Amino acid sequence: MESTAPDLLALSQSDRQFCQFVQQQRILQPKQLALALKLQQRQRGPLALILWQLGFVSLQHLAQFWESAPSTEELEALITPCTLPGVSDSIPG
Repeated sequence: MESTAPDLLALSQSDRQFCQFVQQQRILQPKQLALALKLQQRQRGPLALILWQLGFVSLQHLAQFWESAPSTEELEALITPCTLPGVSDSIPG
């Protein structure tokens, strides 16, 4: 029986970023990540914490990820809508 790929779009942005981090760093085997994602669906906890509880990532991996993760200000800058010249901020009602 072949396992299906997890739906990464269903993850929070933080969990997607951590998932990308562990894949880029080649920290996990695909089966380890699949198991953690299944457990996360049941437990509804942060993916990083579940991977750590399972012993799949170390505290050093977590620290490395959080040091490289964008700050709140950087994330807000990414989601702040840009304004176009000549476009009013108010919507006529």
